[in-house]
Amino acid sequence: MNRRHFIKTAGMGTGALLYHPTTSLLAQLNLSNSALSDLKITGIKIHRISQKLAEPLGYGAAPDPFRISHMGAGIVEVSTNAGLTGWGEGGWAGDILSKKPELVIGRSPFEVEAIFDELTELNEIQYHKMPRNAGSPGGLDTALWDLVGKAVGKPISQLLGKQYRDRVMPYASAGYQKPSWEGEVKRWADEISHCTKELGYKAAKIKTGYGPARDVEIVAAVREAIGEQIHLGIDSGTPGAYDDGTAVMLGRQLEAFNLEYWEEPINKWDIEGYKRLKDTLRIPLASGEFLPVDWTIENYVNKKIVDIVQPDIVDCGLTGGKRITHACTINRVRLIPHSWGCPIRIVAEMHWAATIPQLSISEFAPPILFELHLPEESAIWSLTTEPILVDKKDGQIAVPTGPGLGIEIDRDELARYRTEIVTI
Repeated sequence: MNRRHFIKTAGMGTGALLYHPTTSLLAQLNLSNSALSDLKITGIKIHRISQKLAEPLGYGAAPDPFRISHMGAGIVEVSTNAGLTGWGEGGWAGDILSKKPELVIGRSPFEVEAIFDELTELNEIQYHKMPRNAGSPGGLDTALWDLVGKAVGKPISQLLGKQYRDRVMPYASAGYQKPSWEGEVKRWADEISHCTKELGYKAAKIKTGYGPARDVEIVAAVREAIGEQIHLGIDSGTPGAYDDGTAVMLGRQLEAFNLEYWEEPINKWDIEGYKRLKDTLRIPLASGEFLPVDWTIENYVNKKIVDIVQPDIVDCGLTGGKRITHACTINRVRLIPHSWGCPIRIVAEMHWAATIPQLSISEFAPPILFELHLPEESAIWSLTTEPILVDKKDGQIAVPTGPGLGIEIDRDELARYRTEIVTI
């Protein structure tokens, strides 16, 4: 949100509107005899950012070892005629909006779900058109929800439905091997032990996919180091390291380690393979990052191919996230949002996680989790003026209570890591 005082016209003939940062736009519009319907989108900027990591990262399913040397993101900034600014990270339908900016510019942010549907409908998968089975403008969608929340003076978590919790539990997404590790299994155990015993996480996930024998060795070492009370997931890495036969063989060995889930043991498009794994293994199966919203609901959720779906807000946005949440609740499929990005993305998923219903009333039901990569392995962790901190007492983070996302952007940090600006 722009925290300076300035005067902008609020629409067609409504006169001048003074935007004051401590009062919701709704209240100020009432005082000025204006209407929220006069709030219009006037511009979109995409800030492409990149930050070099202290040490390259690698994982088993990657085609090249230690291929991740930088972390980047596309930050979406949406401006309005009332001085409000919305922020998001992820897709923004750039190919479409560069040709037809009127699909968003000049419209009300309150049309957020219609804009989401219309841009998704126009998007195409390479080589063939599949309406509603292509990617969605998740970053733009988040920015519009941020604007809606700021306009009415409410946090996003109170706009998506019921806010079930005001504190949410991240899992530490770690265990990427590094050149300095030299493949030593102890390094995986040391890193996750540090996350859980010193940083306060009560849940964690490690990368696997290094071959069955090494995977068993790594998981055994990590479980021994952190104990049985920590929720531990494993990730064999997009596009999945194994065929389904190998995954069955390996999975039966991993069943002894009380795993929260196994993420993408096989290619995420392999529906028949997941059916075989689900019928065979006693480990909850998880998948779903970077998949189209409608495809995810139709194939993963409605058919219960996996036990846990993991959509990422950069693709599904809060609009798609809300729809996947409803589908998961109806079909009693667990939902754990995927994420690897800057604080904007993390905070957006915190609001989302706050609205995910618990599927069981049991005191010992699996927790509602969301992914949080280690700050030193993420992009611009200093992007927000207030840091995101895990409470060491319970391993949770308080959901921001301010309007919209409830965060302030440090524009100096944004400029420091920016490599390009795209303006619509």
